[in-house]
Amino acid sequence: MLNLDPKNMSSEEKSELDALVLDTLRMYATDTIYFKDTESRFLWNSLEHAKQLGVDDPALLYGKTDFDYFPREFAQEARDKELEIMRTGKPILGIEETLEREGLRTEYYLASKYPLFNSEGQIIGTWGMSRNVTDRRNISKELEKSYKKVQTLARVDDLTGLYNRTYFYELLEKTINIYSERSDTTFSLVAIDVDEMKFINDQYGQPHGDAVLRHVAAAMKQHARNTDTCFRVGGDEFMILLQGCDKVHCLGIAKKIAEYVSSNQVDVGDGKRETVTISLGISSYEKGMDMAELISLADRKLYKSKRNGKNQVSF
Repeated sequence: MLNLDPKNMSSEEKSELDALVLDTLRMYATDTIYFKDTESRFLWNSLEHAKQLGVDDPALLYGKTDFDYFPREFAQEARDKELEIMRTGKPILGIEETLEREGLRTEYYLASKYPLFNSEGQIIGTWGMSRNVTDRRNISKELEKSYKKVQTLARVDDLTGLYNRTYFYELLEKTINIYSERSDTTFSLVAIDVDEMKFINDQYGQPHGDAVLRHVAAAMKQHARNTDTCFRVGGDEFMILLQGCDKVHCLGIAKKIAEYVSSNQVDVGDGKRETVTISLGISSYEKGMDMAELISLADRKLYKSKRNGKNQVSF
């Protein structure tokens, strides 16, 4: 039986212990472990590393290189790092490796590589360890996607699919901060309100009133530019934030939305279709304006459209 008392261990027993530890690492380490010569040929490999390469017996890897088992690009990256380590005598830690092999899932590893010294302090190769972090990375990606989805849902109105009131104020504040530092361009707001919305809800019921709101949202999405952002900020109240757009260009977009809404009737049940109209108001940012002033101006223009007969744009 091996004597494990450090004070009374003989040199033979120490050698036996070293061999035992090395064999244990080779057979049971869950991280890959390998040693290479100056040509990056394998000198010693753990069983886990052999399994990674599709080999049952680590001894069969002796004299082989990464180029015998991995895609060339992956193997070359490893070789370049090993050359750098042998040149500098310094390890490279925390290397993120992505292994892509045809027909197999992409795997991710976190690796560290070190110089291999002989008893005289000369570099005779490299050695390294790597850990498969594929599952952890995939879980992290899923959590990140879930988080982004939650963040998106927190900003989106369920009924129309437009952004909600909270995100409207958040984005408007950021936009004002950006444009307050610029003098070469401006941005605009379009405030939108459905005409006679109370009548629609009373006459046809809430579900068909919701259909009207979705109809207006569809018009906004169809005619707003890719750089514009559409919001539902209240019951039948909407806003569009148009980046880099003055009143004149904004007017053209607003008119297209109003025309689309009025020229496409909405199904209100029992085979009936109803013509719906909207009133719109435009405001454009001027230096020194704050959020309340910009919104208030757009609302006042909207109410002007209401007073002047509805189904129109004022600016």
